[in-house]
Amino acid sequence: MKKKFLLYTGIMTVLLLSGCQPAAANPETEALKEQITRLEQQIADLEQQQTSPVTESGNVSGTTDNDSASEAPSGEAPSTTYTIDQLTAMVDDYTEKVSAASPSGTAAENMEQFFSLKKEENEIDDALDLHEDELEYLYRNHFLTREEYKKSERELEKLEDRLDDAEDHLEYIFEIDD
Repeated sequence: MKKKFLLYTGIMTVLLLSGCQPAAANPETEALKEQITRLEQQIADLEQQQTSPVTESGNVSGTTDNDSASEAPSGEAPSTTYTIDQLTAMVDDYTEKVSAASPSGTAAENMEQFFSLKKEENEIDDALDLHEDELEYLYRNHFLTREEYKKSERELEKLEDRLDDAEDHLEYIFEIDD
């Protein structure tokens, strides 16, 4: 009996809150529906990525976490997923996009633009983190000298700082403190 009462109360509340709206939806509602559809698609894509086999697990050249760190390196040195030049180009492209960005549409369009750029920033940040992990692996397994490792770390730090500056600029442009 109590469940039926709650059900009827819920239905009545929805009907009262929705009111009598015209058959034609307003533009804001349509924009929100489109945004919801895009977000649902992004969620589906992310879920698909999580369930598909991972190709970039952070391990270099197919090594596993069970490999002994004390093994002597054999043959050719493994490479990283990205070169520093590729990472630099990614950061350069992103900073140019942020500099060219301007909130000139509706609030929903501005939020969509902000989160699109924010997502790209997160992807680049993940690539930088992956590169850092790979460099550490190469150093620990004696494929890089201490000097090479330190030099690469400094270059990577500069890229991370530039990416952070671009993120701060993006938040300033859109007046969003994320």
